[in-house]
Amino acid sequence: MQLTNGNVFWTKKNEIKNTYPYLTKDISCDVLIVGGGITGAITAYYLAKEGMNVVVMEKNIIGYGSTSACTALLEYSVDIDLYKLEKILGNHNSKRIYQLCLDAITDIENIDKELGKKSDFRKRDSMYFTNKLMQKGSMVKEYETRKKAGFDVNFIEQNGTININCGILTKNSGAEMDPYKFTSELFDYLNKLDNVRVFESTEVKDIKCNYDNVVCNTNNKFKIKANKLIFASGFEALQHIKTNIVSLYKTFCITTKPILQLNKLDTSFVMRDMCEPYHYIRFTKDNRIIFGGEDIKMSSKLSDENSLKNISKDKYAKLSASLNKLFHNIDNPEIGYSFNGTFANTLDTLPIIDEIEDMPNCFCNLGYGANGILYSVIGGKILKDAVKGLYTKDMKMFSIKRNSWLN
Repeated sequence: MQLTNGNVFWTKKNEIKNTYPYLTKDISCDVLIVGGGITGAITAYYLAKEGMNVVVMEKNIIGYGSTSACTALLEYSVDIDLYKLEKILGNHNSKRIYQLCLDAITDIENIDKELGKKSDFRKRDSMYFTNKLMQKGSMVKEYETRKKAGFDVNFIEQNGTININCGILTKNSGAEMDPYKFTSELFDYLNKLDNVRVFESTEVKDIKCNYDNVVCNTNNKFKIKANKLIFASGFEALQHIKTNIVSLYKTFCITTKPILQLNKLDTSFVMRDMCEPYHYIRFTKDNRIIFGGEDIKMSSKLSDENSLKNISKDKYAKLSASLNKLFHNIDNPEIGYSFNGTFANTLDTLPIIDEIEDMPNCFCNLGYGANGILYSVIGGKILKDAVKGLYTKDMKMFSIKRNSWLN
């Protein structure tokens, strides 16, 4: 499956910092991580900090999968409104999930500082908005729910930068960064540690789970023996998850050329609208607007090159039209990059962080949904304990067979 298509902004913007070897001999380790994207990097970071001997395997190029096609817009809010999530999980668990995402933003900020602030990370306010009058009642209800939960929210009915009907602004509850640069810099940092080894162009195959270890063969006929294995690639893990809880989607994104007018406007926020399919908007340090969304469920049409090309053209046009309507102070911004990516989502839009059924010693950190980067942080922190046999209450909320799927 080709995960990205089009003129991908992040890989065009950045050169490949490092290349990593492919596996050339049999090895062993404490934990094998399958997947060399941002989730694999974050997972490896938390395990390495615990002193574990970690191996990361990427079958293609580090950071060139779904990581390269994401907007890297970080928000404490998840894809499902808090007042709706409370009906599924209850008040305590729902607030806990939002708080975990908020904490994960700070964790990303701290990792970025440890790397020398090289990933263009910027803390932002978070705006959840609508420009449809009929959605105002739902927005008010969501505002009241978030306020009652203790989040620093303000209800707004206008904004000087974008055209909105109303929205919720939450202080310091969002962020933005360069996802490829963050992943590249983090792997560079990890690879210099004595207890981490990173390989690319090496595919893990033929996984055999034993009572006290996992033994894998690779595409180039070498063997890896690990005490534990963690899938940090959502697509590699799907073939091992028996419960039908995940759907695949295509998401589309446009990135403008630098816009001088943005220097005079407030861009200290990231934003998402209440419409379905959602739109996600953020800015860059060089005054670009990144506008993503228009998600559609994967189908056979999207597997055909000509059909995907036509569908993508239509989606980019819709994003551009929406962009022009929202940013009334900017005259016809020029589009510099248009691309799309493949992502997965669960029925309740939450991640899967769990041990895989009938695969002893095999876990997954699957940041499905729009909040994938923050979910990866949550998963990394949970799994650093789980691989040692310490299962937390938080892990139960993200299990493969959680109650919200069974009811």
